[in-house]
Amino acid sequence: MSRLTSRTITSDKLLLSRLAAQPPSVPVLDLQEYAVGTVCAAVPITAGSSVGCLALSLPVEHAHRLRQAADTLNRNATPVLLSLAI
Repeated sequence: MSRLTSRTITSDKLLLSRLAAQPPSVPVLDLQEYAVGTVCAAVPITAGSSVGCLALSLPVEHAHRLRQAADTLNRNATPVLLSLAI
């Protein structure tokens, strides 16, 4: 994997081990790993055997809001998924 910032995880093994250690119902946070100046959160969604995620990004100056925003996204992921499955 290519390094995008100084915080990017470039090892497949490390990335997969961190994801495996993450409880499935807890949002995954990205603190300037993809782009300098942004923080992100992703929550998993599943539909049968299909797996995906809903994600959000905030400017780093709003990093203090990331956990609350991620928790809100996590609580609302199922209704969003159901609204797309028409």
